[in-house]
Amino acid sequence: MSLFDPSQPEAPQVGHLTPPSGSHFEEKTLSSQVIHTGRVAKLRVDQALHPSGATVEREVVEHPGGVVVCPILDDGHIVFVEQWRYPLRRTLLELPAGKLDWTDGVPEDPGEAIRRELWEETGYEARHWEELTYVYTAPGFCDEKLWLYKATGLHNGHKAHQPSDQEWLDVIMLTPEVAMRKIRDREIVDAKTVALLCLCFPGLL
Repeated sequence: MSLFDPSQPEAPQVGHLTPPSGSHFEEKTLSSQVIHTGRVAKLRVDQALHPSGATVEREVVEHPGGVVVCPILDDGHIVFVEQWRYPLRRTLLELPAGKLDWTDGVPEDPGEAIRRELWEETGYEARHWEELTYVYTAPGFCDEKLWLYKATGLHNGHKAHQPSDQEWLDVIMLTPEVAMRKIRDREIVDAKTVALLCLCFPGLL
């Protein structure tokens, strides 16, 4: 569907030296084509009208969105998972996270999704939840939006099986001090994990 509105004022000419501001940054979509639909995301290629008047091509990954949680045990340890990340050809140490399920075009409630993900990945449930904020992970090419949570009052904690036959992981406990040191030592390099840890433990930076 085209979002181009011919009633809008004419865009400035290419080469205009004054940078646009506010709503004048908006790029109007002229055409859009989905070129791949996968299990996790879609890839589309759009033609858009730049404020300069030029037509530009934008590649966009459509993602269902997701959730990530910092689960803190009563003794202060944080619950992490370590799993293989195929695009990087390595394992990453991360906070529990997962994507939202969609039903008939309606996204799953993030608060429900994060409870499910925490249980599936670690076996833990939490009595207390706090939604801290949300972030866009890679806005240059992807619309993925992640909701960030903190969970305390953890209980159960038995992990009898892996989440699925396509997702294997280990559960690892670290103190906040060790986790922040691993960030500085570039041992924790997952962006969502770094952002959420910094929110939860700003005094340890």
